[in-house]
Amino acid sequence: MKKRMTKITWTTLGLVFTVLFPITTHAQADTAPDQYKADNMARIEALSAKTEFEGHFSLPYKVQCHMHKLEPGDYTVVVKTLEDGMKLVMFRREGSEVVVESRPISPTPAPDQGHSAVLVRHGQGPGSYTLEAVYVESLKLVLMLDESGHTQLLDKIFAGVKRVPIS
Repeated sequence: MKKRMTKITWTTLGLVFTVLFPITTHAQADTAPDQYKADNMARIEALSAKTEFEGHFSLPYKVQCHMHKLEPGDYTVVVKTLEDGMKLVMFRREGSEVVVESRPISPTPAPDQGHSAVLVRHGQGPGSYTLEAVYVESLKLVLMLDESGHTQLLDKIFAGVKRVPIS
């Protein structure tokens, strides 16, 4: 009997607590956010970005880039610069888009850098490719995307970099 009374008491206290202290919810904010403003909601502003380069290339094999796997096929590459100077590289294929932050480095002053290209590093095993960088001829800039392909000593010795041309 005492157990039952304790259970009833706790249930009653719980009900009283939920009636007196309701939690504010914003379920409709997903469908019509302009009509349901709240002080505890963060404002998200679109980042303005300037498109500096756009080109097309064809990947002959599956590659990895920053934990994204890119399947073989035709891609569009877009380089955008944000207001703060950071450069984003976007790879588009069949309605999907992969956005990767880049670390720009100036290329060596060699006059024969060639046309714009995607730099793909072949790793140790078969089918082990990393999309490492994008060279943009018009910007005279190499945008490093993923440096994980040459972190081990064997990768530095035996792995090779292939240029996939961008048109």
